[in-house]
Amino acid sequence: MILLMRKGERMLYPYAEFPGRLIVTYTQPLKDKNGAVKVEVNFELPTDDGFSEARYTLPDYSCLYNDGFTPSETKRNEKILHNNAKLILAAAREKEETNA
Repeated sequence: MILLMRKGERMLYPYAEFPGRLIVTYTQPLKDKNGAVKVEVNFELPTDDGFSEARYTLPDYSCLYNDGFTPSETKRNEKILHNNAKLILAAAREKEETNA
């Protein structure tokens, strides 16, 4: 299994690569400053100038940031997030158990 990590960021695990080179990754469950458990889900799309990137949290579907995605691409990303939330959360919990 390939683990993706950027300098200074949390470990990202691959979830899926969709047509058009959209890559979706996720973190293991994390506690926020209030103690709530969240999973961060990252969407990344290579462009001629680098990457478009967006990050959301589950289970609340909050957008942490969105850099470079068009409104239609954002809508697609959010649809993917909603349609795959249960699977992503289950995979994140499995990572937590594996790494414990």
